[in-house]
Amino acid sequence: MTTKVAFLGPEGTYTHQAVLQQFGSNDIEISPQQTIGDCFQAINTNFVDFAVVPFENSTNGQVVFTYDLLRDWFLSQEKQCQFKIVGEQFVSIHHNLLSNGSLDSINTIYSHPQVWTQVCGYLSTLPKSITRIDVGSTSKAAELVSEDKTNKSAAISSLMSSKLYNLPILKANIEDNVSNTTRFLILGYKEPPAHDTNNKEVEKVTSLMFTLPHDDPGALCDVLVQFKENGINLTSISSRPANLQPWQYVFFVETVGKINSEVLKSIQKLCRDVAILGEFNRNWRFSQTPEKE
Repeated sequence: MTTKVAFLGPEGTYTHQAVLQQFGSNDIEISPQQTIGDCFQAINTNFVDFAVVPFENSTNGQVVFTYDLLRDWFLSQEKQCQFKIVGEQFVSIHHNLLSNGSLDSINTIYSHPQVWTQVCGYLSTLPKSITRIDVGSTSKAAELVSEDKTNKSAAISSLMSSKLYNLPILKANIEDNVSNTTRFLILGYKEPPAHDTNNKEVEKVTSLMFTLPHDDPGALCDVLVQFKENGINLTSISSRPANLQPWQYVFFVETVGKINSEVLKSIQKLCRDVAILGEFNRNWRFSQTPEKE
């Protein structure tokens, strides 16, 4: 049976790589989407079986569009979504300079806006006269360069894009941080098929978010104490504006293990809203070595 998967497109992006890591390339129908919001809509309408979206990068931090969409979908009384976070993938990010021209002839470089801060060291070695242009994805950057008949432009993109658009790699692995990694969420209604069946190094993770009474001093501390007193390992906490009242925030929390009903009730008593975003297995096996042919 074919599995249909939506992801932030186009093909050749790092999100596409996350799809292949999770689902492989057999018995899968991919559905590239123009925006992260489109991915949420695709899974909510059951147009696809799963959706894969970027969540955070080890260098640049939050993908705020995904955080805000989780907030809007799971806190909205109107949407009442049934999908959850059912998995995750970690993709090592290795940037390459792609072009049909020579390094000396390049006068324009295309890439995604988030990429520039990840390749500062290499960019500092290039002439300051080179123009940098933002595009929607690293794959789109490669596509534009492949269509350039002057051969005076280059793209900072992935190995997958190099192969997809038949663009030579002028300089490989130009990222400042060789361990630069992006984490992707898998949205769906059931646990996704495990592509790597040999890896036993997994742990159960619970993801939830909550809002607090706006003017209650110490409210956040009171909630966090519940995790400590019940022996729950809190692995991350972050926040975004709640869009309910000015200066009110929604807090995103992840824990190791499942939160039992009694602990959940104690947290709910202290919060204005609580939503379980998902329970899923964390697979710690992911490559941090440069991509190679």
